[in-house]
Amino acid sequence: MTMEVYLKLRDSGKGLEDIRIEKCISEATAWTFELGYQCYLKNIALDDAALIIKSWQ
Repeated sequence: MTMEVYLKLRDSGKGLEDIRIEKCISEATAWTFELGYQCYLKNIALDDAALIIKSWQ
C-alpha cells in the first residue's frame, strides 16, 4: 500500500484500525502511515516530524 492510498482511505472516513485489518498491515506500519497522515493534515513535512521525534530520544 502506498501513502496516497492510505490518505484516500482516511479522507473517506476509514479509521486506522479498519485500514490495518482490511489491508493486512502490521500495527507499526499502520502507525507509520498515520504519522504521515497527521503531517499531511497539518501541512508538516514528514522529514521534519521525524527529526523532532528523533530529538526526543
